[in-house]
Amino acid sequence: MEVSVSYLILSLALVALVPVFIMAIRAAKNNEQIAAATWLSTELMEEVRMRRWDENTPTPAVHIAAPGAIGTDTGETASDKRTFDDQDDFNGWTQSPPVDPVMNAISGFAAYSSSVTVQYADANLAFSAAATDYKKVSVCTWTRKLKSICLTTVFTNR
Repeated sequence: MEVSVSYLILSLALVALVPVFIMAIRAAKNNEQIAAATWLSTELMEEVRMRRWDENTPTPAVHIAAPGAIGTDTGETASDKRTFDDQDDFNGWTQSPPVDPVMNAISGFAAYSSSVTVQYADANLAFSAAATDYKKVSVCTWTRKLKSICLTTVFTNR
């Protein structure tokens, strides 16, 4: 009789814990997606960071008084980031699935998408319609059932 009661109590406890296990599995999957999206955003931000601030920036870099317009320039292809020579060329860039710096799809991430926004910013880091010494770059990555994971940084004309 005691064994039967013990089994009954154990069964009730297990039934009560099943929702907790399901929530833990879902949370782990969500955390995995967040980590992957963060990694993909970081990787793309590093690609932007590796470009010159502006195509008019000399080597070694110094301040330039007249930066170019935001976006791709003559001779650059908006669908091929290998042709981008400065940071603002990434403005409007989207990739689905994500691709590496030489345009090969990154395996295991086919469900993810990324986009880049580049804009001039004023000294308060707010949008500026005029060219300034600051470029605000945002890289966002998302997948189904996951809000965008966005990284934003500011690059200076120095």
